Amino acid sequence: MVDITNTNEHLYEMVANDLKDKIINGHFGEDGKIPNYLELTKMYDVSMSTIKKSMKILNDENVLVSRIGKGTFANKKYLKNGYSSPHATTNKLGLLVRDLEGPYFSGIYQGLADETDKHERNLMITVSRDFYQQEDSLLKMMVSHQVDGIVLTTRRKSIYGIRIFEQFKENSIPAVLIHDVYDSMLPVVDVDNYKGGELAARQLLASSEKKLAVIVGEHGYRPDDLRLEGFIDQLKRDGINPNERCHIFRFSFGTEATAFDEGYKLGCAFDLKNLEVDGIFLFNDLIAMGFQKAMHERGIRIPEDLRMIGFDNIDRCSEARVPLTTIGVPRYEIGKRAHELLNKLISHQEEYLPTKLLLEPELIIRESA
Repeated sequence: MVDITNTNEHLYEMVANDLKDKIINGHFGEDGKIPNYLELTKMYDVSMSTIKKSMKILNDENVLVSRIGKGTFANKKYLKNGYSSPHATTNKLGLLVRDLEGPYFSGIYQGLADETDKHERNLMITVSRDFYQQEDSLLKMMVSHQVDGIVLTTRRKSIYGIRIFEQFKENSIPAVLIHDVYDSMLPVVDVDNYKGGELAARQLLASSEKKLAVIVGEHGYRPDDLRLEGFIDQLKRDGINPNERCHIFRFSFGTEATAFDEGYKLGCAFDLKNLEVDGIFLFNDLIAMGFQKAMHERGIRIPEDLRMIGFDNIDRCSEARVPLTTIGVPRYEIGKRAHELLNKLISHQEEYLPTKLLLEPELIIRESA
């Protein structure tokens, strides 16, 4: 009945999800009467403890109602052809971010918060810290607390086949992603990362006489892949063979909290002389500023010996020892536009909803390049 080889979910969660699917699809008939606990243990071949935990989840989410002397029934709004979102009148929105203290997501939060205030809504904020299981739990908690819609981020490389995201789509729960991700079945609001890579390449090529380098996150994160793709394609359009004149380094980075230190370590180990590099594009401002600090300690002059470009245009860029040239991301606008898209989903205006909204990046020129 359920896939017991799936280690991403507890058995009781899988049973609860399967029961909800059966309810929505009319498996238990027009009255939606649910089998008793003993019958469910036989139906799923699981323990009584597992069934009790599953039923508690469904009760907490208001999927079930109990009738004294008659048994347990599906909440009518979940029955097939009668389902409507149970999250339509709360006047609350949910925001799930990976990190709220860092400079990137805090800018998006401000735009979203101002819009929710303007529309006299409340904003429920949770932070996943990049843990997948915690992300799933927090999303389920938001749904059970009945928010009108959810704005979220995920550290996953793809959301294809991830049950929690599929449930948003299946159950008409309004949700918007605020960064690009592979295989998204949800609307996305993000900066145009590909164009950002193009802008960085053009700026470095204008003054480069040697080779260029790109430091980017590990393969499979869509924003990182697009920034690199835009950079490389711009080199090709300028008649440059990337294999001959560009070094590409991909690393697995942590969170915003560790980015500066990671950039510093990379800068300490970077073999500038043997690589013959005079320009470098780093996909994150905090990585770039840590890298810059290491260059100064090694006696490498910026921009005389090495021109540098970051990405995001966080507030600290202008305060760096050599103010950082970077690609500006309209973070506040991303928060506003995410609210706008979510509003359309909540009011059932899906026909006016783009599947992906990419905002224009901006080249911010400072002393580093």
